[in-house]
Amino acid sequence: MERKQDVKILVVDDEDYMRDLVRQALESVNYQIDEASDGKAALAMVRQYPYDVIVTDLRLPGLAGDAILEEALSLYPETIVIVMTGFGNIQSAVDAMRKGAYDYLPKPFQLPELVLRVDKGIEEQRLRSENRMLRGELQEKYQFSNLVGNSPGMQHIYHLISVVAKKTSTVLIEGETGTGKELIARAIHYNGPRKDQPLVSVNCGAIPANLLEDELFGHVKGAFTNAHQHRIGRFEQANHGTLFLDEVSSMPMDLQVKLLRVLQEREFQKIGSATTIKVDVRILAATNGDLLEAVGKGNFREDLYYRLNVIPIRVPPLKQRREDIPPLLSHFTQKYCTDQKLLLKSISHEAIKHLMAYDWPGNVRQLENSVEMAVALSGDRTILDVEDFPVVSRPLAQNVPFHAIDIPDDGVHFNTMISELEKRLILQSLQVAQGNKKRAASLLHLKRTTFVEKLRRMGMECPAEEELVEA
Repeated sequence: MERKQDVKILVVDDEDYMRDLVRQALESVNYQIDEASDGKAALAMVRQYPYDVIVTDLRLPGLAGDAILEEALSLYPETIVIVMTGFGNIQSAVDAMRKGAYDYLPKPFQLPELVLRVDKGIEEQRLRSENRMLRGELQEKYQFSNLVGNSPGMQHIYHLISVVAKKTSTVLIEGETGTGKELIARAIHYNGPRKDQPLVSVNCGAIPANLLEDELFGHVKGAFTNAHQHRIGRFEQANHGTLFLDEVSSMPMDLQVKLLRVLQEREFQKIGSATTIKVDVRILAATNGDLLEAVGKGNFREDLYYRLNVIPIRVPPLKQRREDIPPLLSHFTQKYCTDQKLLLKSISHEAIKHLMAYDWPGNVRQLENSVEMAVALSGDRTILDVEDFPVVSRPLAQNVPFHAIDIPDDGVHFNTMISELEKRLILQSLQVAQGNKKRAASLLHLKRTTFVEKLRRMGMECPAEEELVEA
């Protein structure tokens, strides 16, 4: 919570003893207090200073408390206004609540109750402020200018996003794993008319089929064994906003029927309930396969396909837009140098040439992982070279015949070569495992503790535990 000594409260009451009681109660918990004994004085003070909280009686000489309420909220909509009202005049307090008052207290009241409600109001004010700030950051993060790629294919996608973002039509995003389908979905949401409403994501492929219906629609208490309380599903959470259904092709057939009904009728029933719930939700769906092909094989309903495929966006794989690789490399290098508080590193021309020649089966996600690993393991060096990207450096020893190693006339340093091979094996295993040390150790048939010790002994700085994905 915001420090109380930084919170300024205006107390308004024409009874001196009441003002004193309220002031003392709030000052005892370190709030800063100003006082006014009538409505006109209070109004003048409100116009001069943006109070965090106003505690005011409704019946005041000269100017009623609801006039102070309206003026304060018109000037500073985030102000918390708590009204005090005499016994038998509750209707006035209810009217004040309709005009925007945060809460009311009927006189007489317990002073600890007043302090509690002020505390609660300040906390809600802080949360609202944080939510606005986070929404602003998200909207900035997913502006079109932050999408990286200058290829014709990506320029076409940017144009589609700019058009469909302003609509409410359903969008189907198709593309290989790692091409950035979720990033496109977020860009559509945060650049559209629903940007201030929730964006709720569901990975249909990551949730067991028998649990997916509950995830989407929720249930009522007692609907099944262990249903001890009501649960709100993702559709209800996304009401007035956007629901992103990732890997929608993995949805079981019986659930596809229910999804189709929701898309057609904009209503659903929770598990175990006969009550119909109306929702206003925009649907964005994504799949890493060919959904029309799935229809042909009988794995996906044709009627649902056409309901989802209102506006199709096909994201090309990275190997079909190699000209996007250099700006992506630059973007991710800057991102991870900033995240890890390192001086900005650059990538050598030779490394870029190799990276552009690689097919990137994992697409942009694999490229990003490669850059993150290179930045993390490169120590103090400011130039990233080919050897920092094991995915494009020379093949692993087990794939190279022994006779392919040339020993010059003056010989080689055995320990140096073995150390270099060990380093390459470790880097390659981390690359294949996408940073998962447990998985990387398993690929080399090493214990994880042994693997980590080798990293440290070889002086290969490794990201902190929490920055590497653990199994």
